[in-house]
Amino acid sequence: MKGGDNVSNHNPKISIIMPVYNRQETIKNSIFCILNQSYTNFELIIVDDASTDNTSAIILSFEDERIKHIVLNKNVGAAAARNIGIRQSKGDWISFQDSDDYWEPDKLRKQVELINDRSPSIIFSSFIRYKYGSEEYIPRGRKYVNLPKEGNLHNQLLLGNFIATPTVLIPKTFLEKVGGFNEQMPRFQDWELWLRLSAYYPFIWIDEPLVRVHYTENSISSDMSKMIRGYELIWNLHKKMFVDAGPEYAAQFLFSYGHNLSLAGDTRKGRRMLFQSMKYYLFSSKQVICLGLSFCSPMLYRIMYKLYSGQGYSM
Repeated sequence: MKGGDNVSNHNPKISIIMPVYNRQETIKNSIFCILNQSYTNFELIIVDDASTDNTSAIILSFEDERIKHIVLNKNVGAAAARNIGIRQSKGDWISFQDSDDYWEPDKLRKQVELINDRSPSIIFSSFIRYKYGSEEYIPRGRKYVNLPKEGNLHNQLLLGNFIATPTVLIPKTFLEKVGGFNEQMPRFQDWELWLRLSAYYPFIWIDEPLVRVHYTENSISSDMSKMIRGYELIWNLHKKMFVDAGPEYAAQFLFSYGHNLSLAGDTRKGRRMLFQSMKYYLFSSKQVICLGLSFCSPMLYRIMYKLYSGQGYSM
């Protein structure tokens, strides 16, 4: 863990990066919650990813010198848009906002207070996720009982992502060191970045939901094919990370990969991943159950998964 990049001061300028594409219904509220922050030393860089609706006009209706509006001529995707915003930023610290999410008014202030006390670390908070009419507090539950409030979170992140992009505050030098977001990732761009960052830098966790995140059917996180490709790329890029951490980490990742392949209909490839998972480490009976189900039709696999989940079990 390398903590030598000290970028702390008592009133740092924060650069908030917001990529946006065709969000005329939600962009106004997302901007308002930034402008209403109790901590005011920031710039808001809105990267309009070639929107074709009224998004740009809504952004231009705000008269605030802290807003910087960048309009792209072609759609490049959220990861590339964020990287453009990072390169244009003037602050020493970077935060991210999505065009349909909400920050609590003291979000930045509470994070900046920790910069003064504990820097340099990546500071993130818990969040509320709204999905299919329900809400979930993340991270919370048995899985995160032993999650430390600060320090090295690399191994915990190898087991899955629990950090939402809008919750983080990161020293710009950290992002420059690891290269920013991977623009080839169709999904899990945030998780893949945290994996690289956590190999070098510590984290501080504010166990308070300072951000409200909305999951929608047209969001990137709802596309199954992109999720499968995301798993594939993470394994190809970071297999050594998982294996070096221990066989149980590789096994957990390959189980999730194989299980989601099977849910997506590719039970043959899913079976191979599930079998590899068991070869690394047998950590649960669900590996055996899912491997057996992978010999069934994809429809039967999905039906059995729903029945299994309905009994309160988690895959």
